[in-house]
Amino acid sequence: MKKIIKSLQMNRFRSIKSIEYDDDGMDQTLVHVHYKNIRERIMRIVEREEDKNDYFQSNVSGKIIDFRFSKPTFFVVHPIASYHPSEKESVIQAIHNYFLDFFGNSVEYNWKAIEYEWLGELFIPFIPQLQNVSFCVHMRLFPEDLGTNPTEFTQMERIENFFSSSPVLKSIKMLALLFTISFNPDSKFYQTESIEIIQDKIIKPAILRHFQGRQAVIKCSSHKTSHLIEFVNRWKSGEAFQKLEYLKIEMNRTPRNRFLDAIGLKHIDETKQPPTLAFPKVYDWHDEHAEPYTEPITSHMYVVRATDNHVASIMIQRKKLWFGVWDKTKEEFLRMMD
Repeated sequence: MKKIIKSLQMNRFRSIKSIEYDDDGMDQTLVHVHYKNIRERIMRIVEREEDKNDYFQSNVSGKIIDFRFSKPTFFVVHPIASYHPSEKESVIQAIHNYFLDFFGNSVEYNWKAIEYEWLGELFIPFIPQLQNVSFCVHMRLFPEDLGTNPTEFTQMERIENFFSSSPVLKSIKMLALLFTISFNPDSKFYQTESIEIIQDKIIKPAILRHFQGRQAVIKCSSHKTSHLIEFVNRWKSGEAFQKLEYLKIEMNRTPRNRFLDAIGLKHIDETKQPPTLAFPKVYDWHDEHAEPYTEPITSHMYVVRATDNHVASIMIQRKKLWFGVWDKTKEEFLRMMD
């Protein structure tokens, strides 16, 4: 039966980019297939509702699972897999193993989880043990009181335990309001491949100091020029950010001339057209409306890393700064303009 389905749906399957599990942190996981620009729901995985009597059973990867069908929406139905609370992870594992057996490694598998707060209680994202899956987490780190004298976020120990017990994440989308505390410098938070964050102070969390991933987008309310200088100079020395490809910072003011003077900035001849740099996004949180590439960087300004002579372009527009690392030495980079 699998061979028949694959042969009949060959062209459709070839266009599948990824399978994504959207876990809402409460009682359901939605399974979506991502085509090029289309996101299609194919299944829900929910806690069993005992008052329903239209279940049927199916053997999925050796585990018997109760299913029923959703109500038609625009003449489309999808299966609903059910679990008892103690079996949630094993049911999800069986369904995922079935997809792995069916599609193999021809598609990406992503698990997207959300941290949320309900009646004052913080619920940590659910991360199951699944093979060949990348994990993406959406979190909000907010103090309980945001009044005239806001308190500090009090759940940092639980958040740190979550990161230490989880695999290194593919992507984090975060809203953080931290005043006196932050992540430990060696936290696995900073190992995340891609971070998209809105924060108050640029050093809380200190992504510009400890980030070990590939792509970061930071929106912050306050920063010091010294933080930007330190970041660029540590990259230039080869001391840090060896994996960094792309960084974008949105700030409360345009970086000052002191920043440009302190980083050993170099310039392409103004008569030449500088090349444009963009990267495939590690992960995009905007689903079917996603732009697959980072914002392009086209700039006459660049810096050079001492350890391998590689180049990073720097672009500044109004209150935004972009930093993009070329996989080229200074000589190779300048030859692109010839």
